[in-house]
Amino acid sequence: MSNTVRTILNKDLAPTWTVKQAKEPGYMRSLITWVGGPDGYINTNPEVAVTSQSAAVGLMRMAVGNRQAGVHVHSVTEIYVILKGEVESFDGVGNLHRAGPLDCLYIPAGVPHAVRTIGDTDLELIWLHDAIEKVGVSVYLDGSGPFPADDEVKLIRFVDLAPDWSGVKAKEGGHLRWSAKWVAGPDGTPNHNEGKAVVNSRMAVGVTVILPGNSHVSHAHWHPETYVIMRGSAVVIQEGTTVELGRLDAIYFPPETPHALRNSGDEPLYLLWAHDDLARWQKSV
Repeated sequence: MSNTVRTILNKDLAPTWTVKQAKEPGYMRSLITWVGGPDGYINTNPEVAVTSQSAAVGLMRMAVGNRQAGVHVHSVTEIYVILKGEVESFDGVGNLHRAGPLDCLYIPAGVPHAVRTIGDTDLELIWLHDAIEKVGVSVYLDGSGPFPADDEVKLIRFVDLAPDWSGVKAKEGGHLRWSAKWVAGPDGTPNHNEGKAVVNSRMAVGVTVILPGNSHVSHAHWHPETYVIMRGSAVVIQEGTTVELGRLDAIYFPPETPHALRNSGDEPLYLLWAHDDLARWQKSV
């Protein structure tokens, strides 16, 4: 776990094309990593990304007409949040889901899965792992299956998530904002989207939308928090310096670090947030 605030700028992250068949037409896709594991664990940008012992967060780009090379299996839960384009998700037994911008696909550990682009827009999706995974542990399965599993891929549609305006001063001018959760933390953590959000003991994932001219109220968490700019632009005061963040930039805050972001543009600011290392808290209560 990093103990300092870190900004991870998209311009500093060189895409990698090293996953299975990623440079072959039909399977072409690239990855970047904002938060990843230490040496020997999944982290495509180890010299730039935040090093974590508890989570990974990155981006996959895949052009129209491509798909992942067969179904694959992780030892950790994987979460996809669609930024741009549409995908068809499939698993080892033929279940299909169609997901578009701001929809989420939740893939429990051990569940075979893959996606392909559909429609006429190239795909960008944020991927999150609720724990770090060693390089080589994730495997691609040969053949056409079926590949049964104990669980299945779940689709959380953004349109089904009611906006939550219960944050501190969230309805007051200067701090106008709302949030929604695709993945909620364990029992005892707030879950405004109960019944819609998937519950995970290690990680919570959601979006906060800050209206133009508004900002967070300064706050801190007992766990690490990573923000990724999905839409719009933001500024944050870091060690007395104003840091500007744009689309696909990220910022990482260690536990108990006060922070707030301000919408610096003229459109709503969409912030994906990931809270990780929640299992440690759950064990202590």
